[in-house]
Amino acid sequence: MLNTQNLTLRKISFDDALFIQKLVNSAGWLQHIGNRNVHDIHSAKTFIQSWAIERYEKYGFGPYLVVLNKTKEPIGVCGLFTRDYLDAPDIGFAILPEYMGKGFSYEASVAVIQQAKKLNLKTVYAITSTNNLASQKLIKKLGFGTSTQKIPTKDLLFELQLTDS
Repeated sequence: MLNTQNLTLRKISFDDALFIQKLVNSAGWLQHIGNRNVHDIHSAKTFIQSWAIERYEKYGFGPYLVVLNKTKEPIGVCGLFTRDYLDAPDIGFAILPEYMGKGFSYEASVAVIQQAKKLNLKTVYAITSTNNLASQKLIKKLGFGTSTQKIPTKDLLFELQLTDS
């Protein structure tokens, strides 16, 4: 579990299926991440198993539920992901539209980057579509720079070298 001033980031469980169903069907998710065919509780739980729980078991990290401390309401996800074509994890985040632009994705991402340092990772990547300007702005605010590494998609790849500071 990760804690910040306004947020708690915790592992996603099957109890979060309704929220995950809502999030992955939000306009921003569908536009920038894609349709995951999560249309009921059963498919949400199947998605949670493969997308979150299996990552925790295999890598010790994955996506975390982002919860507002004040209301205990889940508002999004943020975490580290592995990809076959990258030599280090990438950070990913998604937040419900009504919470965008309030600094929560930045706050959650800073906590995840701190976790990456504690895991002794040397590099973290960030991937975003060319038309997702809000994510590009956030990624740059977090200190990521454009990566020269090639990826097998048309997306943009950024990287952050981690230090002990």
